[in-house]
This record gives sequence, C-alpha cells and structure tokens, in this order.
Amino acid sequence: MIFSFEKIRDESRIWIFQSNRFIPDSHIELLENKISNFLISWTSHGNELAVSSKIEYNLFLIIALDQSQSAASGCSIDKLVAFIKKLENEFKIRLLDRLDISYKNNDKISVVRLDDFKRKILEKKINNDTIVFNNLINLKADLANNWEVPISRSWHKKLMK
Repeated sequence: MIFSFEKIRDESRIWIFQSNRFIPDSHIELLENKISNFLISWTSHGNELAVSSKIEYNLFLIIALDQSQSAASGCSIDKLVAFIKKLENEFKIRLLDRLDISYKNNDKISVVRLDDFKRKILEKKINNDTIVFNNLINLKADLANNWEVPISRSWHKKLMK
C-alpha cells in the first residue's frame, strides 16, 4: 500500500539513494512512475508493505517503509537493491555508489567524488559549517533535522582531520 510521503509515519525506515548527477525535470515523472510500480508490487514474505517515496532536489530518491505494518526481509531489501540497479542502467545514473558526496555551497547543491571532497577540504573550500547531506540516516523523522546538516554534525566530520 502506497502512502503519500507526508502521511507515512515518522518512525518509518528510509533508504536514501543519491544520484551522481541531477535528474532532468523531463525524466522525473517517468522515474516516479517506475518507482510507484515497483512499490505497489514490493512485498515481504508475501505481505504487502506500507511504503512511500519521493524525489528531492532532482538528486535524491527516498524510499520509506512503515515497519509497524510489516518489516522488510532480507529478500525484500535485495529486491529493492535490484530495482535500484535497474534504474541506474535505465537512467544512466549512479544511485548505489557511496563515494558520491553532496553538499551545499551558497544554497547551491554540488555532487563530487570523495577524493574531490577531501581536496576541497584541504583547499579550505569546505569547512565544519558546510552543509552536507547525511544519507546514512534511516528514519523519516531524521530528514527534518539530521539530513541536511553541517559537517560537524555528520559522519563527514571524520574527513576534516
């Protein structure tokens, strides 16, 4: 059962898949339809899942699962990852590569590879106050206060040393 993202519980588990590049507006509707079609059929041990999704900034695909209804099994998570890999191939984007780092610079979002991110730190173009996207959060409630955060409040801070 698909819920609107605003209505799915804040305690819902989320997965954030970040693209390595911005998805053109002309592809968003097609992408959203493919995601909806997958979510309609996504089950865990034959049980329907209470799910939702949204695309943020034409860069982040966020899937939410209300585990109070039915939890994801290892097999259902494998199906999600296989689906994401299909999206990668079809849209020619990377969604599973954790070496792509996104951050804000003057409210403009940039996506760079980890090595470039480290270089920008050394060049003092990125500092502890730079806003990064902490894609490791796993609850919908964390999107509000723990997703777009200064480096000093994210796992990225270990790169500052």
